[in-house]
Amino acid sequence: MPKVNLYATFRDLTGQSHLEVEGRTVGEVLENLVRAYPKLREELFEGEALAERVSVFLEGRDVRYLEGLSTPLSPEATLDLFPPVAGGAPEATFGALPPWLLEEYLVSWGGRKLGEGHYALPGATVRFAEAEPLRVGSLSIPQLWVGVEGEEAEAWFNRIAFAASRGGG
Repeated sequence: MPKVNLYATFRDLTGQSHLEVEGRTVGEVLENLVRAYPKLREELFEGEALAERVSVFLEGRDVRYLEGLSTPLSPEATLDLFPPVAGGAPEATFGALPPWLLEEYLVSWGGRKLGEGHYALPGATVRFAEAEPLRVGSLSIPQLWVGVEGEEAEAWFNRIAFAASRGGG
């Protein structure tokens, strides 16, 4: 049965951080989740579509760049559901910053892995996932979405942005 990791206000609405929810597609899992926790409907959906303000990742990939709500799931799949980032918490998409390199930075800066694409740093948490590659002609540049929350979010975000701007060096 697919696993669903809930973050921030989604945890508050359900009282859970991790759930197992039946479904063979992202849409089926989300519908079953909403049946169990009806307050999530207005947070997750705009009509029948996934709300633009919500981030849903399958194994670190934004489902919007896969097959959306029709994305098939294996029984071992893991979905991460992130509500909109409120309060101006910094987030951006960086080009050519691979996830493994960001993880190396986070560990070298004293980060502790909380889950796939989720690290704790002193005074902040960092979430990241692969985003749709930037395509220019035949060139494809990998993209990495990064969001930082917490008291020290801005300082950590600036450090990540600086590392990314140096081409990972």
